[in-house]
Amino acid sequence: MKKQAYTMMALLVLMGSMAMAAKAQTSGRRQLIANIPFQFNVGEASLPAGEYAVTQINPASDRAVLQIRARDGSRTAMVSMNSAIRNSPDGAALVFNRYGNKYFLAQAWVDGATDGLRAVKSRSEHATQKEMAALNVRIETVALKSR
Repeated sequence: MKKQAYTMMALLVLMGSMAMAAKAQTSGRRQLIANIPFQFNVGEASLPAGEYAVTQINPASDRAVLQIRARDGSRTAMVSMNSAIRNSPDGAALVFNRYGNKYFLAQAWVDGATDGLRAVKSRSEHATQKEMAALNVRIETVALKSR
């Protein structure tokens, strides 16, 4: 009987410590939800229009990695990001660079924060940018409000 009581207490302590460790791993994560009405590129991946969850998967690292995942779970992509600063806090937003009819994820901002993330330009974005510059097509920035 004593052995069973000790085993049960050990299991409870183990489960409690595992739950606390799981909470500690997710507590620094920020997530944005955005309805993106156009096809867009993240790194070298192309994603269709739809609702996406955007999460930084390594919040403790100085080299951020964002995961962009369709809310229905059908598609996902990851991209390396650098830190960015803006002058005044504003709403949550995803910012895209638009070259003609191609969109590339450029920045991610959390509501009320002056610090955000800026995407590292992919090879395909550099190639598109060069192609559009040769055609004298103006590059635009498109910001989508997120929640």
